[in-house]
Amino acid sequence: MTWQLALAVVVAATAIESIRRGLDVRFVLFTAGLLLVAAAGEWWAVFDTFQKYLGRADIIGPICSAMGYAWVLKITGCDAHMVRLLMRPLQRYRWALIPGGCTVGFLANMAMTSQTACAAAVGPVLVPLMIAAGYRPIIAAATLVVGCSVGGNLFNPGEPDIVAIHAVTGWLVGPIIDSTVLPNLVSFAIATIVMSVMGHRAPAGETSAQASDDAPVRLLYALLPPLPVVLLMLLQPGLNLVPPLFSIYPSGVHVSMVMLVCTALVLVVTWQHQWRSHVATITREFFNGMGYAFANVISLIIAAGCFIAGLDAVGAITVVAGALAGVPAMATVLSPMLTAGLAYVSGSGTAPSVAFTQAMLPGIAAVDVAHAVDLGVLGAIGASVGRTMSPVAAVVLFAATLVQAQPIDVVRITRWPMLAAIVAVITAALVF
Repeated sequence: MTWQLALAVVVAATAIESIRRGLDVRFVLFTAGLLLVAAAGEWWAVFDTFQKYLGRADIIGPICSAMGYAWVLKITGCDAHMVRLLMRPLQRYRWALIPGGCTVGFLANMAMTSQTACAAAVGPVLVPLMIAAGYRPIIAAATLVVGCSVGGNLFNPGEPDIVAIHAVTGWLVGPIIDSTVLPNLVSFAIATIVMSVMGHRAPAGETSAQASDDAPVRLLYALLPPLPVVLLMLLQPGLNLVPPLFSIYPSGVHVSMVMLVCTALVLVVTWQHQWRSHVATITREFFNGMGYAFANVISLIIAAGCFIAGLDAVGAITVVAGALAGVPAMATVLSPMLTAGLAYVSGSGTAPSVAFTQAMLPGIAAVDVAHAVDLGVLGAIGASVGRTMSPVAAVVLFAATLVQAQPIDVVRITRWPMLAAIVAVITAALVF
């Protein structure tokens, strides 16, 4: 091992420890990248990378517009109507609350890619129902976290993990999401089963009068959150359902276009009075959501890109990517484990997944693009698993606060469903 590679190992280990101690992830990744490019004699590379990512329309557009749409759903209450519609059939059946709650969180996370925003929509309905049915508050919080964080977001075309795989491999978003279906559903199913068994075996809490949410559900409002996902799946070029559209966009419509069209539809559907004020509110919230995405997601991607530039400058990327490409079975096992570990430490699923995709997939894609996509999907699932059992993840902190518990107590429960999920995903990937 050359001194550059040895330095890369030391810098990476120091970065992980710094993140574990609570230092800002973006600062750590950028600084680590700067140290590595300076050691390689290419100190300007990290600044060039920073500038390059600021202009990545293929990354910034889909992610920011998807988050903007999520903010619009929240301000109009459409997300709450969807949750009520999904939860209402479960209110009378105690045994269905854990698997049903996980499923509602998973489906909601498809529409709202922010896990914390998803938990904020689902939690106020799910948690009181579970506590009233005799479940301990900590079980209710763990159910909320598992449902909202285990990977529903990976079915959203605007999800950063999916966007990064598309940008690196060149595959269309639709086929990438198709590749996530089996491993992601295996992960979700195993996690839900284990969570259900643990919840039913846990000591019961006090049963109170059956809680219910009798607020009216507007069906049209409830159907708006998943609409962009449905449209983007139907508008895949391979289906050719709208030939005139594909004559303009032969590679498929932009995610941001669909999000804008759906936002306009929300604007019309939810308008009741004071049109001028309504337009101003929707417009403001859409761009507030875009700003949130840039500050909290795009910034992580930029910082991760700077760190990767440093690893590439010292030759570490070439060595590791070559090893993974040469031993597919090893890559299948290591990709989700690596991202899960980093997500556990950092509390972020986005940064480890996107960093892994940007660092490792280009070299593998040059040899076998399908294998690169599969590894990117496994890395994204691993990152979701690691985040779900991280005591510093925002969604865990929110759920713990909701039931007035400690985050570590929540993850003492979520770690078992997550460990079972990652073992199942790796096994399924090796077998199929």
